[in-house]
Amino acid sequence: MLPLLLFLLSALACADQKPLPLWEFGAGALPFRADHYRGSPQSKLFTFPLAAYVYRGDRVEAESGYIRGHLIRMDNIVIDMSLSLGLPVNSDADNLRKGMRDLDPTFELGPMLRYYLWKSEDGQHFVNLEMPYRAVFATNLQYIDHVGYYSIPYVNYLSKASPETFGWAVDVSLGIQYGSSGFHNRFYAVDTPDVTPDRKHFHSVSGYSGTQLAVLVSKRIGNVQIMPFMRYDYLDGAVYQSSPLYKNPHYTMFGMAFLWYFSHSEKYQTARTMVK
Repeated sequence: MLPLLLFLLSALACADQKPLPLWEFGAGALPFRADHYRGSPQSKLFTFPLAAYVYRGDRVEAESGYIRGHLIRMDNIVIDMSLSLGLPVNSDADNLRKGMRDLDPTFELGPMLRYYLWKSEDGQHFVNLEMPYRAVFATNLQYIDHVGYYSIPYVNYLSKASPETFGWAVDVSLGIQYGSSGFHNRFYAVDTPDVTPDRKHFHSVSGYSGTQLAVLVSKRIGNVQIMPFMRYDYLDGAVYQSSPLYKNPHYTMFGMAFLWYFSHSEKYQTARTMVK
């Protein structure tokens, strides 16, 4: 699974100190380079158009790349319903998967527990513990197939934009990934029809799926927002590392999102945001 925007563009909705519109809408672009899948030694340059949107409601919050609905909210704990997306894999373009079926895009849906660990006295810096657990579905818009489960408990450090940071906000996350056997086998299983002299039969079990570090910085100038980001996964020790489709323990993704907001509400946000 290659989460596209959900983690990379989240947690920055409250970067500004001034009152913000209840909703904003616009357009943008996301160029980035990423490995074909975690464990692949090949990479590809992607470019996607984006719908730039922000909604800062009491029960639902959304920003380009994620939508979260609050199920339960207490003083230091929030339980959300979260959504994530994954990229397709073209097997003809991947040397390890030649002759195998292509992998359609995926989406993930499930609850996420967020616990607020620490906040600085000036309210500019935060440390959160976030624990999503999501069911994974593959689809090409003509079918939907449940393929497994995925979770990544992570510690998240956030710093709001300020004059001291020249208007830049920062989001750094470190987490440990876990996947079900179905989730792992989607990428790493080799069934009998796909066995070759260089590609032995393999099926994975559930368990440890790698360690992830992600960094996102963001700056907004008027109605324009820029967001450079990078993600690095260290996969050595993952339960699927004996698969012939796994050859690279270092997964990387990096790029920059460009967003232009050209429409906004006359009403302003009154609800609390994701960051306390």
